[in-house]
Amino acid sequence: MTNMLLAVVVGLTAGAALRPAVVALAIPAGRPADCPACSPRPAGPTVLRLLSSGCENCRGQLLDAPWWLPPAATAAAFAAVAAGDATGWYAAAQYWIAFLGTALLLVDSAVQRLPDALTAPAAVGTLVLLAGAAAEGEPGSLPRAVAVAVAAGVLFTAFALGSMGLGDAKLAVSLGALLGWRSWQAAWAGLVLAFTLGALFAVFLLLVQRRSRKSTLALGPALIIGTLAVLATGP
Repeated sequence: MTNMLLAVVVGLTAGAALRPAVVALAIPAGRPADCPACSPRPAGPTVLRLLSSGCENCRGQLLDAPWWLPPAATAAAFAAVAAGDATGWYAAAQYWIAFLGTALLLVDSAVQRLPDALTAPAAVGTLVLLAGAAAEGEPGSLPRAVAVAVAAGVLFTAFALGSMGLGDAKLAVSLGALLGWRSWQAAWAGLVLAFTLGALFAVFLLLVQRRSRKSTLALGPALIIGTLAVLATGP
């Protein structure tokens, strides 16, 4: 219980720190990075705008979402990791994905984009932390993690030739490595659960929001939630 409460508190803090990055990356294509209400608009991005939650002139919010959403989502992700009772470097890898994965989930849900600024450090950090776990002799397999990561990247790159984007393939590398470290069964469970959640979400949008079958849907959230759900079942 103590570990769970600590994870939630740390998740809330990390999520609050994460919000400026989510705001900066969740700007729809074709929309200026500055607040449309400002006149004249600032010319080009600035460090202040990237580090703040809104426009540097009027502080209007650039992301149409409640301020508490990133902290709450990150806290939930950290709680899922804590529920799995993982320890050591492998736990650090899980929290790394929970942290960056929350940002990716929110950005992809908002603008259907998985930016390299998040997917690249997610993949590199995961592999480095798993290498640390292997060096310490923690239960798991680094070769299997690498094999699943490569297989997931190739599989989702092939999917990208259809309706999916390359962002999903880049995200699948880190998620596949994390699940592959545990077992082949975990990797398969994460994949099946992700596609099941994606299908259910697509049906929900078709029925509730009256989307068409040709509408583009974000798969990133389903991949992240599916992975965290599998991780929550144990170390």
